[in-house]
Amino acid sequence: MIRFLFSLLLLISLSVAVSAADTVDFVSDVLPILNKHCVGCHNADDSEGGLRLDDHAALLDGGDTGLAVTAGAATSSRMLLMIKGEIDPVMPPEGEPGLNADQIETIAAWIDQGAVGPDGDMPIKATLRTPQIEPDPNTARPITSIAVSDDGRLRALARFSSVQIVRADGAMVSQLDSLPGKVNSLAFSHDAKQVLVASGVTGAYGRAGIYRIDDGSLESEMLGHRDVLYSAVFSPDEKWIATAGYDRVIKLWSRDTAKVVHELTGHNGAIYDLAFSPDSKVLASASGDATIKVWQVETGKRLDTLSQGEDEMLAVGFTADGKSIVACGADNRLRVWRLKSINTAAINPLLVTRFVDDSPLVGFAFSADSHHLAVLSQSGNVKLLDTRTWKQVASLESVPDTGTDIAFDAASDSVLISLMNGQLVSRKLPRSTDKQIIAAKPVTPIYMDLDPPAVRSESDGKTLPRGAEVSGVISAAGEVDVYAWHANAGEVWAIDADKIGNSPIDPIVAIVDDEDQPVLRTRLQAIRESYFTFRGKDSMQSNDFRVFNWQDMNLGDYFYSSGEVSRLWKHPRGPDSGFDTYPGEGQRWTYFGTSGTTHALGEPGYVVRPLDLHETPIANGLPVFDVYYENDDDPMRIAGNASRLLFAAPHDGTFKVRLSDTRGEGGEVFQYRLAVRAASPSFRPSITPLKGPIFKGTGREFIVRVDRVDGFEGPVTFTLDGLPNSVVSNSPIVIESGQRSAVGTLWVPETISDKDVAQWSGEFSVDVVATADVLGQHVERSAGQLSKIKLADAASVIPSLHPLDHDVAEDETWVLQVRRGETVSARVRLRRKPGFGNEVSFGKEDSGRNATQGVYVDNIGLNGLLILAGSNEREFFLTADPTSVPGRRSFFLNANVNGGVTTHPIIVEVLP
Repeated sequence: MIRFLFSLLLLISLSVAVSAADTVDFVSDVLPILNKHCVGCHNADDSEGGLRLDDHAALLDGGDTGLAVTAGAATSSRMLLMIKGEIDPVMPPEGEPGLNADQIETIAAWIDQGAVGPDGDMPIKATLRTPQIEPDPNTARPITSIAVSDDGRLRALARFSSVQIVRADGAMVSQLDSLPGKVNSLAFSHDAKQVLVASGVTGAYGRAGIYRIDDGSLESEMLGHRDVLYSAVFSPDEKWIATAGYDRVIKLWSRDTAKVVHELTGHNGAIYDLAFSPDSKVLASASGDATIKVWQVETGKRLDTLSQGEDEMLAVGFTADGKSIVACGADNRLRVWRLKSINTAAINPLLVTRFVDDSPLVGFAFSADSHHLAVLSQSGNVKLLDTRTWKQVASLESVPDTGTDIAFDAASDSVLISLMNGQLVSRKLPRSTDKQIIAAKPVTPIYMDLDPPAVRSESDGKTLPRGAEVSGVISAAGEVDVYAWHANAGEVWAIDADKIGNSPIDPIVAIVDDEDQPVLRTRLQAIRESYFTFRGKDSMQSNDFRVFNWQDMNLGDYFYSSGEVSRLWKHPRGPDSGFDTYPGEGQRWTYFGTSGTTHALGEPGYVVRPLDLHETPIANGLPVFDVYYENDDDPMRIAGNASRLLFAAPHDGTFKVRLSDTRGEGGEVFQYRLAVRAASPSFRPSITPLKGPIFKGTGREFIVRVDRVDGFEGPVTFTLDGLPNSVVSNSPIVIESGQRSAVGTLWVPETISDKDVAQWSGEFSVDVVATADVLGQHVERSAGQLSKIKLADAASVIPSLHPLDHDVAEDETWVLQVRRGETVSARVRLRRKPGFGNEVSFGKEDSGRNATQGVYVDNIGLNGLLILAGSNEREFFLTADPTSVPGRRSFFLNANVNGGVTTHPIIVEVLP
């Protein structure tokens, strides 16, 4: 009896405790539970089953199956029964964490208390229940947005949850703190007494606030977006404020009342930027759906959708005269449209498309006089365009980290750029952007015969004599050393930058003029667009370039991608191969002084051609690339990661070499040696040894190569002196203009006279000499020796070449003719030694030796040029590319037996 009374009293006390408890509040008690477990699938954008749980009124309306909540009766409420698993479907779904007992009891109590909602509208501000992680106090806080007042006196700098208002000299005016989340947009009022701040909490709400400059106090705030804001702008007449962000909705607010006047919908992606026309009649919006939309402000009516963008559009603006809309984005292009839709809907014609950079364009800013537009790219490049022609007139110094925002500062005649590393950097505008960025008239290259470069140290000063070698150090991270010297128009200078000893420096050099502007080397017109397929490429690989639309590309074409220019050397050879690029072996060469870079799968690429001086680019919708004098790694790969740059002075004047570490590092051990010297075109020849003895009736191949120095491109001829009478050679062997190597052979007949046998006693060597015409002079260099040449009796097979329709002697030098753009056939035959019945391969992509560039063995299939076991002959095909040069050249095949044995060479004649 006592135990029963105790239990009864306990039950009564609990009941009294519940009834006496505070009323369950929907906003503070229930909504957080729904947000955590339910709103992900039951919201305005994704109302599964027709049920929304992010709004009280919508929750009470129920879904497709009727009411979800019966006010005052928790045990009859469908939503609670599904949460408790008493009816199907059980919520949350399988695999998702369910509610605990306390959370279920809270919802039940709220329903039993009448399912009362908030007093007034649903609250906008929501608190995300996420872990609070304190950042490292030593980590720089990124500057996320900047603004400059119209008079140039004030600057606003945004960081996460705060904004600093400073004067141009850096003096603090006021600071805004405790802002919700990341600040993405700032705008001063015309009188610079207020600043408009756009921010918000990701996934919760967006907020725009107007703050006083003098004391940082909040004048008014605008709430109503369901996600973070990316942009908030005043209209020029300051009658309106426009806001937009991740929720894809634009709200037009009255500046005076801070109330919503129009809500503009239609974008299918986040809205990143907004801009009013100068007369405040039109609003333009840039969106992640790759479009720009044009709106009539007074009515909120959509006037046009500009859909030419090929990726996210990140920034939009109007020219000062209000006649044009300007936008840029992730497709690397700037576009300009003529504004026609002002009072009524109309098509706004596209006027200009400009490829600006290899990376997405994150923002732009107009100069005070509106004559120039500074464009910031994701890579850190800053380009200056003339708004009268929309042509690039300058390339400002790149920024050292990812840029977040850009603004013009008329007071200092410079561009301000905010960075993710917390810095605000300034880039001074050139004194004149009207001058030609290339020479006014063609200049003839002048090669000078100067004294050896004067040896100097960094302490001797940064002005160099005409020809100098200076030692220095990049003593701090981000440091750039600058050396000046005088050059006359047409003079060709070689700039060499090397590390000293074990220095960790990876030098990069660039040439600027006396106004610190990069000097343009050439302009490249894209004539065909492509991209990397199958896999990307590292910065050195020269083979297997698999690119889209390769069938429309030609040998010798220049291929541009991410600032690097390579050149196509050999067509894909079969279904599982790609282009080989110059030089056809080893690490790939780059052209126009560009540096090798890594390329990702899917990365864009273009076939390009250099434009002649003042040549107008073709209006083909493809970009034009400006290539400046800058180099990271030796284009010919001779000097490794040292920098090699050839500079042809476009005019008389002072030029400067800028030298730094590619990675932006520095320290006392980052020592370098820089040479500014007169270019001296030349070559260094070499030869590979034979890979074993020469078998009677066959040949043995060797390779001759040249390292090309200071831009020498001409042909080089190799001759062999002192060969025995019995040896047939394809000497003289010519490395064609622009090529790296050629292949020679020493072939010996199967039967040798007794007199000739005496010449083969033991081993012997022959001298190899290389000659070329360099700047009108005959230059001769020793290439070394072919040594350890000796004779062997018998190979496993004796291969030979024959016309398709008749036989010739195995040692006959016959002529195979082929016209450019056509294919001819010939035969390769084997004479097998007893007991040898294996298949014999003559190579795959590399089958065929020493043909002129562009002539290759075709139709090789997956197995290459192969004679199967038990067979002694097969037809093969020889194609001459339309780019091949007419003329005669020796040709042979190399069989992969006995270390490689060659056929007797024949002549392949390419006909026009």
